[in-house]
Amino acid sequence: MQNCSIALQILPLENNDSRRIKTIDNVIHYIQKRHSNVVISPFETVIEGELDELITTLKECLVLAGKDSNNIFANVKINYGSILTIDEKLSKFS
Repeated sequence: MQNCSIALQILPLENNDSRRIKTIDNVIHYIQKRHSNVVISPFETVIEGELDELITTLKECLVLAGKDSNNIFANVKINYGSILTIDEKLSKFS
């Protein structure tokens, strides 16, 4: 049962665009390997699942990004409890 969704935006504070994009891409690939219900948009990546699992993923994403960049900024939105799924939110627009 899914009880959480997290929208994550990782922003490496690097001057080098290619390094910044590489860091973001690494985080997105990591999320895709760990979770099956992922939506990637130009500004954030959304994942659904159990709170504990998603919080672990969030922490691991920050650590992973920190391997490539010495200063990471992250915007995080967390919806916890009786949530609407990604499909429920988006199906009316398909």
